[in-house]
Amino acid sequence: MELLSQIKISRPEGNAYIQLLHGDLTAIPTELAVDILAVSAIRGSYEPVLGTLMSALNNVGVSVAELAEDKDIDLLNQLGCWLSKPLSEAQQHRFNFRKILCFEPIGNVSDAETEAGNLFRGINAFAIDDLHNEVAMPVLATDDQLFPLETMLPILLDTAIFWLDTGLPLTSLKLVLHREDQVAKGFPIFENVRKQYELKHMAEVGLMSANTALTKINILNGTTFTEQALPKMEYALRELVQAETDERIDFTNSRDIDVDDLESVLTPVKPTTYDYFISYSHKHTAAVRELVNALKVRHPDSTIFYDRDNIPTGGLWIKMISDAIQRSKSVVCVLTPEYSKSDVCWDEFQCAYVMEKRKKLTIKTINFCNDADLPPMMAIYSYIDCTEGDMEKLKASVDQIISN
Repeated sequence: MELLSQIKISRPEGNAYIQLLHGDLTAIPTELAVDILAVSAIRGSYEPVLGTLMSALNNVGVSVAELAEDKDIDLLNQLGCWLSKPLSEAQQHRFNFRKILCFEPIGNVSDAETEAGNLFRGINAFAIDDLHNEVAMPVLATDDQLFPLETMLPILLDTAIFWLDTGLPLTSLKLVLHREDQVAKGFPIFENVRKQYELKHMAEVGLMSANTALTKINILNGTTFTEQALPKMEYALRELVQAETDERIDFTNSRDIDVDDLESVLTPVKPTTYDYFISYSHKHTAAVRELVNALKVRHPDSTIFYDRDNIPTGGLWIKMISDAIQRSKSVVCVLTPEYSKSDVCWDEFQCAYVMEKRKKLTIKTINFCNDADLPPMMAIYSYIDCTEGDMEKLKASVDQIISN
């Protein structure tokens, strides 16, 4: 297996790497051993179709169908994935991975960003400690499955960079291309993303001005800034300029401007910090509104984030939510069966989880409606019991929220 390139993510808790490799995932060498091998399957079907990784694994004696019969953690209903129990000692020694993470899409996915989000919700749910922090996988959801490699790979890389930068306790993500034609398409894409990330990082640490970095990124993309009037570019600008000014930038009127005219539209605004970020399923909006009102009465000077309606959808959403969570002292999660089945709630919880790992905030959970399938990742917290949908208990829980 050949290492083609890698992106180094510098973080306070230690560096992480996104690696691009060429080779066979059934023959991972010892020096590239991982904890988890990620695969994909049609929902409930583990047929070893010729030419697939499932078939290659089956040919060397690793049956995903057999592993599926006795799963370690089953999140099929919530995230469309499950984690196997460890392979036998002999298999681990031979294949250099310990467990299989199998993705089985819940329904039809219409865009690559949604699919990348789904993949990382699954990875994030299991990349939680030193026994689960190195993952290898093909570029899932490509070719005949869903999307062209040229579409999926840059989005997958962008999502991986976001989560590793945020603090996901994953130290290595290995993306493996099996065929030569995949390498020919994928390597230039990976290199372009790597160079853009390194330019942004240089701006963030003060080795390069934001404007210079943006100009170089535009050259890499072969476009001008005027043609990049997209939310992603606006967010990149906001991140880069913040590195120089330590202030948030209002880009309300920033569409269709030239890099040279950037300074004329910058309006510095101070960032808002929050005492509480309330994470909940929108089915329980009315109940949460009562909770927020009670919290304001009990703690009138507190700042609370709980309304997501003014945040745009798409790839920018998760970055803006993460930003709000990072500026919060506590994240209060109102747990219900609908919560653990909501992609939005999973994203919020996982953003809070990685921030808590960095000791940047505390997570407090309220068990509002019992969830028989509450995921282990959420169940480990000592929750405030307000079951079963008891509004008086919910409003009274503010005393525990404030005191703990």
